[in-house]
Amino acid sequence: MLDIDIPALTPERYRAIVDIGSNSVRLVVFDAVKRVPDTVFNEKILCGLGAELGATGKLGSGAITAAISTLKRFRALLDQMGVEVVDTVATAAVRDADNGPEFIRRVAEDCGFHIRILSGEEEGRLSALGVLSGEPGATGIVGDLGGGSLELVRVGGGMVHDRVSLPLGPLRVQARTGDDRSKAKAFIRSELQNIDWIEAVRGQSLYLVGGAWRNLGKLFQRDAVTPLRILQGYRIERGVLSSYAKRLSRLSPDDIPYGSIVPTRRRETLPMASLVLREVLKATKVDQAVFSSFGLREGLLFDALPEDERGHDPFLYSCQMLAAERSRFAEHSKMLLDWTRPLFRGDAAPGVRERLHVAICLLSDIAWRGHPDYRAEKAVEVALHGHFVGVTHSERAFVAVALNQVYGAPIDVPEIAPILSILKLSEIREARVLGAALRLAQRLSGGAVSALEVSSLSVGHGTIALLLPETMQDLANEVVDRRLRQLGQLMGRATSIQYR
Repeated sequence: MLDIDIPALTPERYRAIVDIGSNSVRLVVFDAVKRVPDTVFNEKILCGLGAELGATGKLGSGAITAAISTLKRFRALLDQMGVEVVDTVATAAVRDADNGPEFIRRVAEDCGFHIRILSGEEEGRLSALGVLSGEPGATGIVGDLGGGSLELVRVGGGMVHDRVSLPLGPLRVQARTGDDRSKAKAFIRSELQNIDWIEAVRGQSLYLVGGAWRNLGKLFQRDAVTPLRILQGYRIERGVLSSYAKRLSRLSPDDIPYGSIVPTRRRETLPMASLVLREVLKATKVDQAVFSSFGLREGLLFDALPEDERGHDPFLYSCQMLAAERSRFAEHSKMLLDWTRPLFRGDAAPGVRERLHVAICLLSDIAWRGHPDYRAEKAVEVALHGHFVGVTHSERAFVAVALNQVYGAPIDVPEIAPILSILKLSEIREARVLGAALRLAQRLSGGAVSALEVSSLSVGHGTIALLLPETMQDLANEVVDRRLRQLGQLMGRATSIQYR
């Protein structure tokens, strides 16, 4: 369990990042520099600064005009919001363009932003830190595809290792090879074959960052009818994703299935981005790809975070923040966890999923303000669609099933039924047992810690007993007995209330 304070949401704490990329110019305002920052404002405009770079070596005049107009708007917004701390960074297009210095000067004079140019290696390091902030256990290679460059970074053990920046952004490759797919493929392969450490990531994971690849992931989820369309932490086996990328790379932008959900300018780069992805999958020989919604911007904040705060589990951090904001008895979550442990002794699974049990105990009371008929729905919605990182789709589903049970809803309600296919039967049972135990604890204690301190569950051969002191006989009425029997039914055991 963490011990955190909820910072006040004030402009003085806000941190803004202006990210000037080869394809998009984006403003993100975060609520604070903290373990899992919340987004206060987010806007991007696809200016295409790097569209002409491969052919002319310069930023196009039309793109510069669009970028300056966008940055003027961002300056006005930041002034209006009262944001004082702004980090303005630029990547491949501005870094490599002959007229990049002139663009930097104009931005400073016209918009009041002082641009920091990131080298390719620094861009890769920060993107990898962003991935690690959301997936602390990330092991393999981070691929950050921008319009003008591809950064590949080896990660493992919570650290950034080897890194390289390659001129393989879709805009750059298209400008160099035109519509010749074979020429583009040969160019991509020639750049990838020079990475001397690439064999070290074989059999690990490829973490995908960047707008083009994230849009590709959204299209795949739509095409595959994925039950939970959350991109962060979404995993696809290499062979499956490689086949999909091959298919998209051979289509014209207008023929991409569900392509209408992607902005036109972004859709135009998808076939080339798909070709780059397929070649990266071939070269790295990873087992799976993992999509990350955290990247360069989150990496900038993570880099500024005190060292002792970086080690917090990001999922549990967010759960405790939610519990502190929305629960009546957030401080009782540790006791609830201890109170339910006898149900899982001798079972190896909870040891693997201990952090999920912690998360469920933290979130078990977050919907109490909701209408009684919709509390389960409200809690499930938070689990499935909350802005969490450091958690997989199956882990979200596990937490959702448990919270659905905490609020007494049937397992086949519309909010739960579609995501059951993500879980094994044993996982569904475990989540429901934990949820039923927490439901019993809530009814027994009424949220008062004293009842949990003097009561316990005892699991015997084919039985579950609720053990209470004789002085608590008035608490253990028909309602408590009914919830105990519901727990026993899920575990296939007879139940009893025993007094000591």
